[in-house]
Amino acid sequence: MNTSLSDVSIIIVNYNTVSLLRDCLNSLMHTEGKACEVIVVDNASIDGSGDMVEKEFPGVALVRNQQNVGFSKANNQGMRQAKGKYLLLLNSDTVIHAGAVETMAEFLSSHATVGAVTCKLLNADGTIQASISNRPGPVLLFFRLMGVSRIISSDRARRWLSRTFGFFLGKTIRSYLAPYATHDTPVEVENISGACLMLRREAVEQIGFLDEGFFMYFEDMDYCLRLQNAGWKMYYLPQGEIIHFGGMSSGGRMRNYSVHSYRALFHFYRKHFSSAMVVTVRSMVVASSSLRWLWNWTRSKFSKRPLYRQNEMDLKQIIRVCFESAKPVA
Repeated sequence: MNTSLSDVSIIIVNYNTVSLLRDCLNSLMHTEGKACEVIVVDNASIDGSGDMVEKEFPGVALVRNQQNVGFSKANNQGMRQAKGKYLLLLNSDTVIHAGAVETMAEFLSSHATVGAVTCKLLNADGTIQASISNRPGPVLLFFRLMGVSRIISSDRARRWLSRTFGFFLGKTIRSYLAPYATHDTPVEVENISGACLMLRREAVEQIGFLDEGFFMYFEDMDYCLRLQNAGWKMYYLPQGEIIHFGGMSSGGRMRNYSVHSYRALFHFYRKHFSSAMVVTVRSMVVASSSLRWLWNWTRSKFSKRPLYRQNEMDLKQIIRVCFESAKPVA
């Protein structure tokens, strides 16, 4: 086995995903992950996650938080404790295929200018999941707010639209329609999902840890921009594969209607865009959330399904967040 694996520290933040965490750790212990340092940071789970790790995986280092401190701060706790040259931030709702960790570690070991890598993320059905993208901006935000990803959900449909109408759509929209990497060779990218992000320690030492102003969401985009601004390259490696049951590590709530998601969004734009752009983004979210609220409010009057009532209440909170004063996410 490649000696670079002993230089890898794997940090997994967990919050009430005991079964998924068990599957993740089992997959690591049955692949080259067993040769790595593995650190689980548990954010005050009440489902027995911490006890499970201590009982079933005694070789795994466990950090127990007394409260849910958020994704960024918990990852920072793990990174501060980690001893490896390469730090893999890994979601608890993942299953690692053999070769994935080794592929990423070897690439960093042989490419000194690369600060971060990821591998191919797969959905539970084996289709390719979005793990890379171009730099975020208002056009991409507009398409996400309008729910285009749900309307055009299949990989085939996205790629067909990108190829057929790509000349007219432009680079930004093409990247949104076809974000699922299908390359056979390493590709330099601009943004990597935090579900699987391996970092070079030198890069972390240069730019610092994750911004704890992000409780959850957008901390990965922020970090990738910081890496790029510091001159580090990032790569997608299709040779390694990891299954990611997306959304489960955050408790299963819809990201679209998450207060944490929108507070993080505004924090991100305050850091990297102009004040005028922040106002524009807030206005876009108010408009789209108001339309969604009206739709769910109307449906709740004619349907007994509790989903519409729940969405209605969630969207009210989102609209309130749009008018909060500028302050770090907590």
